[in-house]
Amino acid sequence: MMNEQELIEALAKVHGTRPFEADAEVVPFGGTNLLISTDSFSEREDFLGGLEPETIGRVMAYGAIADVLACGAKPEFLVQAWNVDERHDAAFYASVAQGVQQVVSHYGAKVVGGDIGVAREWCWTATVFASCASPVRRVASRRIDFDLYSTGPLGASNAAVFLMRPMPEPSLRAPVPCDALFATDTSGGLFDALENFRRANPDMWLEVDAYRAIAPEVVQGLPKGVEPGWALVGGVGEYELVFAVPHGTHVDGALKIGCGGFGSGREGEIAIVSCVKIGHMGLPPPDYRAIAPEAWLGATAGYWASMGL
Repeated sequence: MMNEQELIEALAKVHGTRPFEADAEVVPFGGTNLLISTDSFSEREDFLGGLEPETIGRVMAYGAIADVLACGAKPEFLVQAWNVDERHDAAFYASVAQGVQQVVSHYGAKVVGGDIGVAREWCWTATVFASCASPVRRVASRRIDFDLYSTGPLGASNAAVFLMRPMPEPSLRAPVPCDALFATDTSGGLFDALENFRRANPDMWLEVDAYRAIAPEVVQGLPKGVEPGWALVGGVGEYELVFAVPHGTHVDGALKIGCGGFGSGREGEIAIVSCVKIGHMGLPPPDYRAIAPEAWLGATAGYWASMGL
């Protein structure tokens, strides 16, 4: 079965796009750059079961908007397409729309149109538009030593999924600093974000403090036998933003989770510090969407152990 990365690469070759260089597609236009990002969400694929309709709307809208926030911009317009099912009535979809509107309004953006179709299971797709003179990309703008920051602690969503608990609602973050060296969101989890940085910057090395990155409530709420670091592995949407600034730069309101640089014989290395142990990311993290739910915890534990942790 073709995985997501292989399909993206195949389509990019046909259409001439460069999907891994930034979270949103950057299109030069009228003396500036348009930022365009499309995301689709469904109850099953995005682990939205058990949430109230308005909460579903807020989670989906923020998930779609996070891509332009990671480029250092605020969203300006959102176009949506609904494939609705017969299990839910108009009141359900109106309530979801209220949640979407709350997030869109928070950023001063507008919903400007869309389309409606039918499906066996509902699916919501949003295309978000923004503009920015100098967008932040996953590709580093300068090859210098840096500190790695997150807009907030991580792990709550991954832990909720592999422990079969309801997904938490993400916090609404401001765009990453416009002078950040590079950035991405954690829609696929922290380890997926780190892999995206490595893919875009083959000569980069990263060192991440796992315990600094994990939310304290995650550590406190895990059952016996579950390592806290496992909550950083899986590919569930956290939607925090991870970005780099020149080494020694302090960022108010953000959490420093690591450091890195370029070359020095460490090209492509991703080191994970967990207490007194240091592990190394070899392969990309597991994709929960390609694994049976009963195997999530085992796959997570196996990946953690594969790093030497």
